[in-house]
Amino acid sequence: MTPIRKRRFIVRLTVLVLLAGLVLTACWQLLGEGKAEKVEAGQQAPEFTLTDMQSGQEFKLSDMRGKGVLVNFWATYCEPCKQEMPLFEEASHTYENKDVILAAVNVDESSVVIDRFRKQYDLTFPILQDNGQVMEAYGVDALPATFFISADGTVSRTVYGPLETERLEEYLDEIVP
Repeated sequence: MTPIRKRRFIVRLTVLVLLAGLVLTACWQLLGEGKAEKVEAGQQAPEFTLTDMQSGQEFKLSDMRGKGVLVNFWATYCEPCKQEMPLFEEASHTYENKDVILAAVNVDESSVVIDRFRKQYDLTFPILQDNGQVMEAYGVDALPATFFISADGTVSRTVYGPLETERLEEYLDEIVP
């Protein structure tokens, strides 16, 4: 290889490496763009308004001020989510007299699928349909994800993964006003 060819090769290789670096950086930024940080304990719960699949009424988080609120992100295809639903149904009846509301936010499934699931599990607490915006606002990247929100609107606890009865009751007791 002559010195001129060697120099051209090095210049071309350098330009190629720089371009690849720029493309990778742009892709990394695009992937991370718009993603919210995970909502953690102590932070204000992001506001949202979604439709309750059973009643057709709007469920607005800020309207629940003064009450404890459990917000659970779930999907019908999520096995741990399916296991939690009977626990949530039972807890919703136990805690309704204690000013604690349970709400399950379905992530991006059709209303037909959600309604069939709701009927199959005989769920009476609010089942809300999300197009992904609320899930993104809370920074949810795994299901199930549960947020325990105190009466003043701050998140008291976040749990990723399935909840057991004992833990569920303990965490719900923490948000009783």
